[in-house]
Amino acid sequence: MQKNKVTLLILLLAISFAIILGCSKKESTPVTVTGGNPSVLRDVVYGSNINWKGQNETEAMDIYFPANIQPGKKYPLAVFIHGGGFVTGDKANSQVKCQILNDSGFIAVSINYRYGWDNGGGVCVGDTASLGLALFRGIQDVNAALRFLVSKADEYAIDTNWIFVGGASAGGTLALNCTYVTEQYEKERYPQIYAALGGLYNQTNNLTNKYSIKGIYSIAGGLGDSTVINAGNAVPTIFFQGDADEVIPVDHGTYLWCSNFPKLVGSLCIARQLEKYNKPAVAHILSGAGHGNNGDSGFDNPFMMSNTACFLKRLTQKTVIQSNIYPNFTNSCP
Repeated sequence: MQKNKVTLLILLLAISFAIILGCSKKESTPVTVTGGNPSVLRDVVYGSNINWKGQNETEAMDIYFPANIQPGKKYPLAVFIHGGGFVTGDKANSQVKCQILNDSGFIAVSINYRYGWDNGGGVCVGDTASLGLALFRGIQDVNAALRFLVSKADEYAIDTNWIFVGGASAGGTLALNCTYVTEQYEKERYPQIYAALGGLYNQTNNLTNKYSIKGIYSIAGGLGDSTVINAGNAVPTIFFQGDADEVIPVDHGTYLWCSNFPKLVGSLCIARQLEKYNKPAVAHILSGAGHGNNGDSGFDNPFMMSNTACFLKRLTQKTVIQSNIYPNFTNSCP
């Protein structure tokens, strides 16, 4: 993810969702890691689809493997979805985050996805119809990437019992949506978008592999509707967000309080919903921090990924995690 010196107008786009970055095409090959620094497979193609300009674009991912990987052993998977206001950003900018996850024994994957929204060039303006289209495309791409990774589980030493998704800003929003928004929900609420773009689980590649997301890490991500979370689909989540976030509200609201934009719910609202269904919800709420300014290094602050890695590791160890809200950079990992 790029450093968050983007303008407030670019941050507006972080409410929305997805359209393709062109990637160089490179076939995946079996990985052999014998020790030393983490091995990386770059530009692994997982599919292609039509972007917002009507052009077919290739989608790719970078796969980071832990050091000293053991032959025959499988490792939990953590997918990171970059931010960048849904108009910029690239998987390559997530390397440090992925390496922190590697250090805790995860296979970490950073993906590119389709993005593109006509923001209108001003505050509280823009094409909200294209906003919904961008969201839908992004969910399609994340789902396609997960299907691809499951299809390559043996080749990439992935333990499919432990699949986690997360991201920052736009990426956090996509991680939450791909976990909770269902095909039936989209058909009923956004029939025109569904008719135009097809299903959530059959686009971008033709793989049919199934998967189950066991946890989420969301840095300033949000949902359009907290009621999509229920007793049957709620999963443990760790959150990081500023209480002065002007793009995605820390609790509920709209971007910059623009009444013409869709309502959103952020970390606190989602955490309450998870607690309602007895799922761990650990929220780090940073005092006075706005969107993209969550600490000295913004979204790149290593504290966030270090606590994320610990949270996910505890889930794989089936350790009991107590829900809690932590102020600022208070360590939530014992």
